[in-house]
Amino acid sequence: MASTVNALGQPRLVSLEIRGFRAFGTEARVMQLDTPLVVVHAGNSQGKTSLAEGFEFLLSGRSSRRDLLGGAKAEYNDSLRNAHLPATDTDVYVEAVLRGPDGQTHKIRRELLCDFGQGTECESRLLLDGVEVTDLEEIGLTLADPPVRAPVLLQHTLRHVLSTEPKQRVGYFKALLSLTDLDQFRERVRAARGRVDSEQPGASLRLVDALSGTPAAAAGSTITALIKKPLTVDAARTAIERALLSAGAAVLADPAGSGNTPTFETVDALDIAIKAALEAQHEQSFPLSAFAVVPLSGDTPSTPNMTAYSNALTESDEHDARVTPVLQAVLGIATYAALDQPVQCPVCGTQHALTPERIAILRGHLHRTQALGEAAKSAATALSGARHSLDQLSNGVARAVPSVASWTDDQWAKATNALSDLGVDIAVMTDARGHASQVATAAGTLVAAVGLARGSLEQAGDAVASRNTLSDDLPDRYRQIVTAVGGLRTATEVYGRCASALRSAVEVAARDRITVGGLTEVSDLLAHRADVVVDVVAEAARQRTIKRLNAAEKELREAAGAVLDARFAQMSDTITKWWATIRPEELVGFGGIKRRAGGALFVNLVAALRADHASEPIEREALGVYSDSQLNALGLSIFLARTELLGAPILVLDDPIPGSDADHRLTFVQNTVGQLLNKGIQVIITTFDSKLAEWAQTNHGGSGYIAYNLDLIDIIAGTEPTQTSDVFGQLMLEAEESLYAPTAKGRRSACNTMRSAAERLAKQVIATGQTDAGTPTSVADVETKASTLGELIPLVLPFVVNDNEEKGLWKTFPKVLNPGSHDDDVPSTTDLKVVRGNLLKIAKTHNKYWPEGLLR
Repeated sequence: MASTVNALGQPRLVSLEIRGFRAFGTEARVMQLDTPLVVVHAGNSQGKTSLAEGFEFLLSGRSSRRDLLGGAKAEYNDSLRNAHLPATDTDVYVEAVLRGPDGQTHKIRRELLCDFGQGTECESRLLLDGVEVTDLEEIGLTLADPPVRAPVLLQHTLRHVLSTEPKQRVGYFKALLSLTDLDQFRERVRAARGRVDSEQPGASLRLVDALSGTPAAAAGSTITALIKKPLTVDAARTAIERALLSAGAAVLADPAGSGNTPTFETVDALDIAIKAALEAQHEQSFPLSAFAVVPLSGDTPSTPNMTAYSNALTESDEHDARVTPVLQAVLGIATYAALDQPVQCPVCGTQHALTPERIAILRGHLHRTQALGEAAKSAATALSGARHSLDQLSNGVARAVPSVASWTDDQWAKATNALSDLGVDIAVMTDARGHASQVATAAGTLVAAVGLARGSLEQAGDAVASRNTLSDDLPDRYRQIVTAVGGLRTATEVYGRCASALRSAVEVAARDRITVGGLTEVSDLLAHRADVVVDVVAEAARQRTIKRLNAAEKELREAAGAVLDARFAQMSDTITKWWATIRPEELVGFGGIKRRAGGALFVNLVAALRADHASEPIEREALGVYSDSQLNALGLSIFLARTELLGAPILVLDDPIPGSDADHRLTFVQNTVGQLLNKGIQVIITTFDSKLAEWAQTNHGGSGYIAYNLDLIDIIAGTEPTQTSDVFGQLMLEAEESLYAPTAKGRRSACNTMRSAAERLAKQVIATGQTDAGTPTSVADVETKASTLGELIPLVLPFVVNDNEEKGLWKTFPKVLNPGSHDDDVPSTTDLKVVRGNLLKIAKTHNKYWPEGLLR
């Protein structure tokens, strides 16, 4: 058995251990695989396919059976774990020892964590030398794209590519050729294009579309055209404002055709004009202006601060405070201020009473009362400002009361008729009317409070002027104002909601009665012009993105076609080469893989038909003209081509040559397997065909070959492999060929071959037993002493392992098998199957019993 890296330095499986997976049960089964070719023979339902799928599970962690065979996913629930394992037994695994290209061995172990189940996928854990990994690329085992990831040919993969529709077939070949990444990238580009394409343009652009059919239609087309070129926000804003000015001029032009077209310097000026025109149009249908709301603006007036004046007055003599204004008035006269001789007093009229000396005294008095004067001056200024604030508040109160509050009954009747004509619910106006009255009442309360406060301010002004004490009612007056202002603002707010509802209802109802075309549409655009700028820039970017994605998708599609053609040509040559190994020198050949009509969605398999080897081939669809045998050969050739192109170092083939195609088993063994081995690929074949197994050993036997036989004797323990790479094993394989023959002649052949196998096994047991007892003996030595089964049985009985049982089996063999050589009745297939099982059981028992196994 080989123990070094193969000549081409590729990885090789050294051994396999499998437990609890499908047909393999509670007993862990170990198989040595360290040769270029391993052939595993088994009858039906003995675990052959389970072994092949075990390799697939080890490498990929998946089961292609579930992906390719069809049916509901639920039909594959609990399909990987052995059905007879106890519920508590979770030790399900496939383990292998692999020798890498560097000669180092690695242990690969795949543990089943969760089988396929209701709503769950298969889950497993992959360990490389005890460390959890996601793949085995670092040791040279690279997987292909799904669905066939592992280099394992199973029956459902052999014909899958042939049974799918041409459209689905392209996906399979792309997976084989590892081209799915290109498709995935194209799909991402297509999905991105779809997402961008499905995005709706900004809502404001629908307002632009609304200009169609109005005098401003040209301006709408101008704005729409902006999305066809790159735009900055500033450039878009400038262009849109220019278009809006044009739109406004168009809708406000003199409808009489006088040629008077208004011009506007700014969009804001246009906005004012459009609103005025729209308001005028609304007024023709209903007097909305009378319901206008003008909320009370500005801060609520506060009480003027008289504290400094009151404090200064308290600190001054009351009499002095009262005469100070008189003295200020006297000294304010220039004549008296510069007096140099006695004169008459201007206050009391006494002659020569006002002298320069008395003027000096008066100046001293004023100096002493200067602080009070300054305080009085400041107080007068504060009172003046307070009066001004009250005046402003009074003006605001007057504006806050809507005109409808003073309407006559006739005016209300006309408005009611106009509203009914518009089809608007009268209750909307009735509600506004009631709240307008509340605004008027609240305004009256505030006006009264302002009047009282103003009277108090006048009194305070007189007191300051005469330096008298202030009345204390001023703060109360202002508190009344604050309360009244709050009431008016609350009433105005409530009324404002009612008036807004009325305005909205009227504007909607009167929209169709606007006689100036485009007025409403331009007004809507002006109100949302900032949004239009944003949406135009975004839409321009979106359109450019769609264009680039369309171009990218087209280029990717063309590139994908070119890549497919190149790879299909390469693969076609490789498939043709493998086809020739299976079916050499036939007139029906393989013509290649071709895309239909140059597309990338359909793939056809072409057959090449010749009348003779010198004629030009005629091309036909392979599926239409190939026989079943040829379709099998094509499926196998495709898989082998895929293996070669992907550089797989290990290949597992499960029944690669069906029983119906026995004519090509020799070409497969000799040519196909030979080429695989020459390429340094380790080939593991599982087959029910004993001839194929036998011929594989004949062609490629020696140190580069290991053979196994699988038997499912104990359902609980599971499938058991037995190595049969010897003469006994070959004879058992040869007997298998005729075991199920329906004729007596066929069963006689199986009977004779099985007797030869029993004789060979007996010689091995005798030689091994004598050698172990101290007398070195070879199988050839035994044969010189005894050659027939009858002569061998007395010699073999001393070396039986299971004394009574095995002795009985040896004595039974001649009784069942010897009649096959004479004219007696030939044993039935059932009897022969029992003998076959007993022989295999004895061989296995002795191989385990003797330290070095049975001598070969």
